[in-house]
Formats: sequence, C-alpha cells, structure tokens
Amino acid sequence: MNYFQQANDLYNAKEYKKAISMYEKALELNEHEASSLYNTAVCHIKLKNFTEAINKLVSALRQREDSKYFFNLAYCHVMLNDNQKALIYFNKAWALNPDDNDCEKAIGLILKNYIHKA
Repeated sequence: MNYFQQANDLYNAKEYKKAISMYEKALELNEHEASSLYNTAVCHIKLKNFTEAINKLVSALRQREDSKYFFNLAYCHVMLNDNQKALIYFNKAWALNPDDNDCEKAIGLILKNYIHKA
C-alpha cells in the first residue's frame, strides 16, 4: 500500500494529524501531488488550521485548477474573516463548476452580509 492510500485511510478514520504525516510522505515520493496537497489542506481545515490549509491549497492549485480546491480556499478565507478573498475564490470555483449550488449559496450569504453592514 502506498503512502497516499494510507493517508486516505487515516483521513477516513478521522485521524487527521496522522493523515497529514502520511500525505507529506506521499509528497516526498511525488505520489498524487495535487491530491496529496489538497487532502492535506482538508485535514488542516478539519483541525481548524486555516492558514496552513490556504498554503496547501495554493500549492495544489499550482498543480491543478479544480473547483473544489477554489471552494475550500474560499471557505478558509471566510473562516479567517476575509470575505473579499472568499468572494474571489467562490466565484472562481463557480466559474469552473456552474452547477455547484454551494458556491452560489456562499456568494449570496457573503453579499447579504455586505448589504446588511452598509
């Protein structure tokens, strides 16, 4: 079994710190680079380490542009109260996947908050 699969198994068992360690080993061996970076980011999100998740997501996006990568990047920015960046990344995610209703809802909520503050 490779490190990437071991990391996925640990993630599924909600062993996020151990999963991160295995994804990092997978990255050292260039196993599924974009997916390993993305999955590491998701583990950091589960652990509420949003800044570290952002770093991993940006690295993953250098490898592959994917709507779910942008969506999670936007989510991290929301959690860090940076709604301007969140809007940018939710819009990028939505542009890549126009059928993603969650992007539409998230954008709507952020804009609604802007209107109420004005």
